[in-house]
Amino acid sequence: MQTITLNEKAQGKLNLANKVILITGAGDGIGRALAIACAKEGATTILLGKSLKKLEAVYDEIMSQNLPEPAIHPLNLLQAQPKDAYALAESIHNLFGKLDAVVHNAGISGQITPLEHLAPEKWQEVVQLNLNVPYLLTHALLPLLKMSDSPSILFTTADEAKQAKAYWSAYSASKFGVRGLAQSLHEELDNTAIRVNCINPGKVRTNLRIKVYPGIDPLTFPAPEEIVPHYVYLLSEQGKHIKGNLVNVA
Repeated sequence: MQTITLNEKAQGKLNLANKVILITGAGDGIGRALAIACAKEGATTILLGKSLKKLEAVYDEIMSQNLPEPAIHPLNLLQAQPKDAYALAESIHNLFGKLDAVVHNAGISGQITPLEHLAPEKWQEVVQLNLNVPYLLTHALLPLLKMSDSPSILFTTADEAKQAKAYWSAYSASKFGVRGLAQSLHEELDNTAIRVNCINPGKVRTNLRIKVYPGIDPLTFPAPEEIVPHYVYLLSEQGKHIKGNLVNVA
């Protein structure tokens, strides 16, 4: 995958009218901000996450602004199995008859510790949420994406997918895996309308980032609302020429 940086391209009015977009981890952080931003551009969002309470709060915020009504799909992705992915696909098909985009946003850092102290169940959690779930959902949702005129799959990667760090073995391995999954899928779909990209949001003011770096002032990091225009651009018709890229947020 070629690495590019988005900066001024992400600006301006973007049109997502009539698009149906699934966002995982939509209850807070980047997922929440992205759901609201996509709704403001006319998209119908499908809010997927573990906490129904958080998803309902995002739903209420979107509806309070008279934006397209989102759908809510609560699911604990740490326990997700193939049957859950197929059930999601069936639900989307029944509600909308298609899917225009999926944003694999949900993720965890896991234990930041030497490998010899990393509990096996913690390794499995990180690989499950960061790598297995994007595979499971993509596999189940591809038939719906093929029904769209301009479908997009957006995987979330990280700096640790470019250079692994000590104590971050599970997270780095999962993000290297995501990058490989995305690149392979792009090669398979390069001659179709489906565009596949990875996005590296960098260091953002999310609960995950604050938890990992408790000694750093959170205001040092940009808020999710500041970086989601780049996501919206990649999902929009204006960004449809970008495919098979690892996109760094400037």
